[in-house]
Amino acid sequence: MDEPVRWVSKDMAARELEVSLSTLDRKIRQGEVEVLREGRRVYVRVEGPEYLSDEELLRRAKARTNELEEAVRRWERIASELERERNAAKSEAADWEDEYEEMKELYLRECAEHERTERWVGRLARAVALLVVLLAVSLLAVWRLLA
Repeated sequence: MDEPVRWVSKDMAARELEVSLSTLDRKIRQGEVEVLREGRRVYVRVEGPEYLSDEELLRRAKARTNELEEAVRRWERIASELERERNAAKSEAADWEDEYEEMKELYLRECAEHERTERWVGRLARAVALLVVLLAVSLLAVWRLLA
């Protein structure tokens, strides 16, 4: 299994290998040490976890930035959609409230009308009862007169 390696600058490699820069340069020229060149920069391979080059770090940072920007756009889209739904729900709720108020007003009017009707029915029932009593008394009086 390959051991993890890391790429460090020449001065850090010289410190870690405990050699001078000139000795490190000589080892590089002789091929004793593996190097990675990126433009004017030179990285030396050292045992340990991998050190990413500036270009790789930049590429990964840009990729991550793009991912995060896409996530922001996606969340903005979702937020916009949720806001539209909320506004539609508010509008619908306002319509329902208006309809509720109309129904409540109609119900109260019908209740008042029902109470008036009940009072009239009560009065009419008393009048009919009074007429029945008067009719019974008249019939009784006529029957006594005829008898």
